[in-house]
Amino acid sequence: MIRSSVVTDQADQQLIYEAYSNFIQGLFELMDSVTESAPVLIVLDKQAEFRIPAAVREVAGVVDALLYQLMAIFPTNTSYSSQTANQKTQVDTHFRQAVHAFHLATANTGSPYSNTTSL
Repeated sequence: MIRSSVVTDQADQQLIYEAYSNFIQGLFELMDSVTESAPVLIVLDKQAEFRIPAAVREVAGVVDALLYQLMAIFPTNTSYSSQTANQKTQVDTHFRQAVHAFHLATANTGSPYSNTTSL
């Protein structure tokens, strides 16, 4: 992993933090939509129970690496450092909720995890 340069200019830190926060907000909305759509997506495609959570986990890994690089831009003695770390924790929670939504959608049916035989 390549270490990012630390930004020391206050104005640049503010701009980067605003862009980071906007990106985070977009991730929240995307994962909330995936979470809410889980039951419908499973009805439309029986394999969605497995495919979408797997894809969400892949995206989460990429986002994880990106966010760690962006978090490293801020000096550790600034409030931006702790705020970005807090937001990353919230992003992780949204990704986990999206994955769990698919498992919960099938667990509440008469044949939970019934798709395992049709893989």
